Amino acid sequence: MPTDGAETDGPVLDVRDLALRFKGTPANIVDGVSFAVRPGETLCIVGESGCGKSVTALSLMGLLPRSVARVMSGTATFGGRDLLTMAQRPLADLRGDRISMIFQEPMTSLNPSYRIGDQIAEVVLRHKPVSRSQARQRALEMLDRVRIPAAAKRLNDYPHQLSGGMRQRVMIAMALANDPALLIADEPTTALDVTIQAQIVDLIAELQKETGTALIMITHDLGVVAEIADRVCVMYAGKVVEDGPVGAVFDDPQHPYSIGLMSSIPSVGPRSGRLTTIGGMVPTIDRMPAGCRFAPRCPFMQGNCMTACPDLDELGPSHRTACHYAPLEISFAEAAT
Repeated sequence: MPTDGAETDGPVLDVRDLALRFKGTPANIVDGVSFAVRPGETLCIVGESGCGKSVTALSLMGLLPRSVARVMSGTATFGGRDLLTMAQRPLADLRGDRISMIFQEPMTSLNPSYRIGDQIAEVVLRHKPVSRSQARQRALEMLDRVRIPAAAKRLNDYPHQLSGGMRQRVMIAMALANDPALLIADEPTTALDVTIQAQIVDLIAELQKETGTALIMITHDLGVVAEIADRVCVMYAGKVVEDGPVGAVFDDPQHPYSIGLMSSIPSVGPRSGRLTTIGGMVPTIDRMPAGCRFAPRCPFMQGNCMTACPDLDELGPSHRTACHYAPLEISFAEAAT
């Protein structure tokens, strides 16, 4: 039985029908989410703030209190085991070793009381049978690997002595110190300026290719998706509304929400008019529509959209969308005639 994710021809992580509800809420915050990621593959999960991207990742990592967040259905298979039902101790043994996560806020993700070399070494000591000096050496190797200048000196720095970009590089070093089978990056560039964002994204992509680690990148930046993704999963209000190879989704988006996201991207060339916007807001958990959750904001909305929730149906090779009227160009061309 594989212990580091999956067999070479199978997914490292296979999530099926994940539904998650917070205590005291009337609807699922994550509802029927399914996706898989293979060794060396990059899956980008995109959507507005409040769409359930980060909650999905935190639930997979076991970082949501089970007294507050209840799994209503689904499985998340990693190495032949279900992460959603695993006891806390074996899940803690996986976390930071075979599965790692980079968080979106480097300013608060590091412990301000400990030197960065000690923090990276602690990750190694927790999971590997090595001495403290060997763990420190691994920490130094990782700082070099993420291109922190004068790594031997920086090993003894405290987080406050580093810039935001350097702190995020330290977080990447910690996440990759044990050569995980799966890396989850939750909007790792949100708190950084634009030039540093590009450097961090390039660094993550380069290290991922070197190691063959499966990567799940959570982002709202479609430019990042176009640059690094193999597959893309579009989430809205806790549901997957479209997924598929990045080329298929970008070239021929079929869910109205995906189309709205693509249309809102600024162009490099001359601007011919105002950018497209998506009217309205993501519904709150206590006001989820009975049918398609995007229906109140959808320019193609028909009567049954408000009452019947669409299934995620296949449109092409590995390309699925949850819309009653996909392919849109066929449905509405027929309606016009």
